[in-house]
Amino acid sequence: MNAGKKITIYLAEGLPGGIREVKIDQWSGRGICGPRNRLAEIIGKYPELDRCCLYFLAGESDDGGLTRIYVGEADGFKSRIKDHDYKKDWWQSVVVFFSQDSSLTKAGIQYLESVCTERLKKAGRCVLKNSNQPLLPSIPAEDVSGLEYFYDQVTLTLPLLGYDIFEQRQQGAVLGGGQVEISCKGKDASAVGILLNDGKVKVLKGSKAKLENSPAFEKHNYKTLKDELVRIGKLTPDGNQLIFADDHIFDSPSAAAAVILARSAAGPSEWKDKNGKTLKDIWDEQVAKLSSY
Repeated sequence: MNAGKKITIYLAEGLPGGIREVKIDQWSGRGICGPRNRLAEIIGKYPELDRCCLYFLAGESDDGGLTRIYVGEADGFKSRIKDHDYKKDWWQSVVVFFSQDSSLTKAGIQYLESVCTERLKKAGRCVLKNSNQPLLPSIPAEDVSGLEYFYDQVTLTLPLLGYDIFEQRQQGAVLGGGQVEISCKGKDASAVGILLNDGKVKVLKGSKAKLENSPAFEKHNYKTLKDELVRIGKLTPDGNQLIFADDHIFDSPSAAAAVILARSAAGPSEWKDKNGKTLKDIWDEQVAKLSSY
């Protein structure tokens, strides 16, 4: 079982959508999050942002699709964000990470910027606004593990701030002594996935989704998600099907099933284990077992 973590999110103004601070016990890093219209207050309140820092600009899609994200690094956030504030009009909020003990160096934040950009492209859970892939700097081998630990804490805290954009380093859910591998099948569609511990579904590379949408799906919320997965190359056309070019994590079984079947779908009923049990059957059995406790 994974060890627990104590994460503190402080609402600096008492507002869930206002300026927020995030800390993890025994981690030197710290995150600051807030809306674009509070930039002056953020910069004024946190002079630490003039240190080396990693930051994310975030903007919601106009049509309900994937969140738009820009990843950057700065040795002095105040001057860097002014350029973004005037030149980019699509973003509405910012998250900045820095080290409280000033242990992050310029090369360190360049490393983090590079790996974050690369891994966000692979995850396909946002629309990445970076026009170029930042170069990976030369880093001493002994420093990489510390930077990867910093990366892990960043990706752990971002979902708590409302940005679930990275693939988390997690294991599949285990029920009945084994990892839950599930499948979703329909006309011109056949996908294999893994149910994850947080309830999401990882659809595995090579799975097949239906290309042609049902008429009703043309106005469905998940149609936008399907279109964006095609646009970023996660789904590639192959005849009357779309092939998953890489593993992809969906927020729910229903989101995954809808994209795969190209229609509205109730994920708990569409996904089945190797014995033909639906997720709903499996979950109902779990609830029934509660009576024995």
